[in-house]
Amino acid sequence: MGSYEFPGGEGLPHGSPGYPLSDPAAAVGPDYGVLLAEVFFPELVEWRGVLARLGVPPQTAYEVAARAHIEGGDFAAGLVDCGIDQGRLVRAMAADLGIAAAEQVDPERLIVSDAHALVLLRRHGGHVPVKLFEKGGDVSFLITPERIRLGVVRERVRASPALAGRLKIVPAAALRGAVLQRTRPFLARNAVGRLFERLPQMSARVVAQAWQGIIVGFVMTAIPVGLVLMPLQMLAFLHAAATFFFFACVALRFAAVAAPRPRIERPKLGLPPPNAPLFSVLVALYKEAEVVPHLLAALDRLVWPRERLEIKLVCEADDAATLAAIRAHALPAHMEVVEVPPGQPRTKPKALAYALPMTGGEFVALYDAEDRPHPMQLVEAWQRFRSHGPDLAVVQAPLEISNRHAGMIARMFAFEYAGLFRGLLPWLSSRGLVLPLGGTSNHFRGLM
Repeated sequence: MGSYEFPGGEGLPHGSPGYPLSDPAAAVGPDYGVLLAEVFFPELVEWRGVLARLGVPPQTAYEVAARAHIEGGDFAAGLVDCGIDQGRLVRAMAADLGIAAAEQVDPERLIVSDAHALVLLRRHGGHVPVKLFEKGGDVSFLITPERIRLGVVRERVRASPALAGRLKIVPAAALRGAVLQRTRPFLARNAVGRLFERLPQMSARVVAQAWQGIIVGFVMTAIPVGLVLMPLQMLAFLHAAATFFFFACVALRFAAVAAPRPRIERPKLGLPPPNAPLFSVLVALYKEAEVVPHLLAALDRLVWPRERLEIKLVCEADDAATLAAIRAHALPAHMEVVEVPPGQPRTKPKALAYALPMTGGEFVALYDAEDRPHPMQLVEAWQRFRSHGPDLAVVQAPLEISNRHAGMIARMFAFEYAGLFRGLLPWLSSRGLVLPLGGTSNHFRGLM
């Protein structure tokens, strides 16, 4: 990252009040570059004591503050991204504020409801008071470095010295892990039964309604009886019925091909603004350790402000190989591994339903482990939602076969996908008909 220039034509100096000075001579006279930087970035004044304790070079602090302003990010998170250990950051902040610090949180001692826990698990979910029942019987209030107003906390502690004994600062990852551990049974129950409890008609728990069972039973009885009593007639009837459904599918595709296609102008894709809506990406993986490196590389190429993007890799907790493959890579701050507790049904919908309450995005995208989404796919989906208004509920990205030149079967498979996603699905959508979605590369409006 380059230096930031301020009026005067010179880069920001490397000394400032409260910082260790590399050159003692720099302390002579007012440093107008530093004063100007603190006007632009007032958080440098609030964080001056913490930065001095951490030994952060002033130039690094200026660049972190500038990036946070440009991207709408968090100053504390920017320090961690620059290599500051979260434990060191928490201890320095605690010493500066005069409060206690802890690097671990016992989930069994948390005093938090399930509803508040879900808000905490959603990134950018806001600050919810979290109480911790201490071993001595006292109750502490836990805070994290995320988007904290040091000046406000410092003033409150000075105005009420008793508050200092009740506050405790902990790493955000430690608190999140404890809340997740505490909420895991609730999330598991929610993933399996919440849809059936709220909308039973939408749930697959009920395989068939009564009238459907009657029809299936009648058909399963009539076919063998007909084959025994009138075998030739029954075979002719089954052949005619199968032929009718086959040609109906063919006719549907011919109708889609023959229909005039209005020319659709593809939107001009540009970089999203720093204040773009939060986008959540869920990726379900199960026994797919070999594709993890390619998946992480593809997800890293997605164009979206990192402070406005959260990616959750959803894995079964007992899938040791896949988890080990993921942990072999240093994940950026916007990526997180979600471990789904073992239990039935072991399906992709259940895994995604387990992770969905943790998302806070205005839009949610679903991918499979083998997907290689186009880097601008999130941008195009967002522009589609924005241009079509609230009536647009979901955007399906067209799927393409990457190895279509591998042989005849691969080419036929690619041709089938092209006909489906480039022809039939747009035709059905343009007429407001039932639209079968693919199992991946779908973009939905979020829960918020």
